[in-house]
Amino acid sequence: MHNVAGGEVHLVTARHDDGAVLRVENTGALVPSVLAATLTEPFQGGAGRIRSHETGAGVGLGLAIAASIVRAHDGTFSLTPRPEGGLVVVVALPRSGTGA
Repeated sequence: MHNVAGGEVHLVTARHDDGAVLRVENTGALVPSVLAATLTEPFQGGAGRIRSHETGAGVGLGLAIAASIVRAHDGTFSLTPRPEGGLVVVVALPRSGTGA
């Protein structure tokens, strides 16, 4: 997730009987809903459309890899644009069943 200069990132974690949740919210650039729906697809990281020239260009793999890892662990990964700019990413992972 990219942010703007002077932006903020907020992290919240929670533990539940059935697993854990991680919520990451940033104050980055405005992200259209149509574009947000593609950000977990490889090489679709909004190249130039949501990133400023100051942040540099990535290849659009970070969110795709994160979503794949979450799915490989039977979790869920959701990405929602914030109306004032930035994204909210919520990762939910089930308990491992190991008693840990």
